[in-house]
Amino acid sequence: MRPMKAYLNIAKLRVNVALKRKSLSNYPVLAVIDPTLFCNLRCPNCPTGLRLGLRPPVAISEELFRSIIDEIGDYLLELWLYNWGEPLLHKQTPELIKYAKQKEMKVIIHTNLSMRLTDEYVESLVKSGLDELVVSLDGATEETYSRYRRGGDISLVRENMMRIQSAKRAAAIQTPTVFWKFLVWRHNEHEVEMARSCHRAWGADSFVCGAGFMPPAPHNDGLLEPSTLAEFVPISPPVQDVRKRRGGHNHPCLWLYGALTLNANGSVSPCCGVWDEGDDFAQYSSRGDFFYAWNSDKFKKARSLFQEERKGNNADAHHGKGRTIAPERPDNLPWYLHSANDNRVYCQRCELHRFMPWFAAYPETVIHQAFYQDVLRFKTNKGPKEFRSLILWLTLGGFLFSRYFWRGVLHSIVWWKQERRKQVLPQTW
Repeated sequence: MRPMKAYLNIAKLRVNVALKRKSLSNYPVLAVIDPTLFCNLRCPNCPTGLRLGLRPPVAISEELFRSIIDEIGDYLLELWLYNWGEPLLHKQTPELIKYAKQKEMKVIIHTNLSMRLTDEYVESLVKSGLDELVVSLDGATEETYSRYRRGGDISLVRENMMRIQSAKRAAAIQTPTVFWKFLVWRHNEHEVEMARSCHRAWGADSFVCGAGFMPPAPHNDGLLEPSTLAEFVPISPPVQDVRKRRGGHNHPCLWLYGALTLNANGSVSPCCGVWDEGDDFAQYSSRGDFFYAWNSDKFKKARSLFQEERKGNNADAHHGKGRTIAPERPDNLPWYLHSANDNRVYCQRCELHRFMPWFAAYPETVIHQAFYQDVLRFKTNKGPKEFRSLILWLTLGGFLFSRYFWRGVLHSIVWWKQERRKQVLPQTW
């Protein structure tokens, strides 16, 4: 069960966001920790796959990982053990997961799963406590799969998924839940339903699919085209619509307040979408200096961008207005690449909020998901620990004052009345 300070941290986080503070005293609720900065595939929408050399090809040390978990683990609700590298290429990944699971947090890994794994590694991965294993598999045949996952072997991926399910049965456990993640472009859209229908036979517990984004210029070689299916076309809404949908205010990006992105070499990024190490904000070491990195000059400068509206300045320099996100870079490089001639912090030229408006608020989504998971546990067990957790969520976690909570209560009452009516009406006829 989570310690009381974890719930207090959520309240402190929300206060800091509301006040748009530059220097924080709260810990993150989400951590993205990359075990490796190298990969065996060459996907064209990834700086590691493109071999751009923007980050050193290193693996995280156990000392560094244990240090950050010891320092912030009690406050984390969710841990992503992946980012720009392939996590299963790290020999100690199962041990890292097991160490993190000593704290009450959800651990997720994304993997291409296209590598040779020993039986011992598969068994230790399954028994590590890993909650979700998301497998990137964009096709049901080798021809379509290899168009994007270049260098991958679809038969090896399928074999590994089956081995993981066998290890789960042998250990008599239900986790990790294996997700088949299918990104859709024009070349593989005809195989979506085929993959959906056969995902269990391939060793996946669930199937999810979404729009595949085009590689940014100048890395698009013409082999990928957007899907012709309406539900899988990546739409970039006009920025003014995003601002209107969010109330027209200069809302803080919650990644700067509630999420830590730690790379394998200890470099700290403002979020998980930063390609170039030159855009990172701080350096973390195993000396236990989290707040030194968390409140670095660049972090404070990025958070100060959201105070401009309150001061009466032009906040559109960050969020964009009309079609212009930010001024042209001094050397005309793409927005996702660092330039020594550009003194702005990464957040001043970030475009992720334009085509993924939900991205900036994702740490709040993590909080809501953790709350609802504890509600489900309470419904199942109704023990004293589950009841205490629910009370802490409602009070210290702030859900007693959340419109989402009361909306859920209202829906529950309506459902209860409907179920009761089903039982009463037949008796009155």
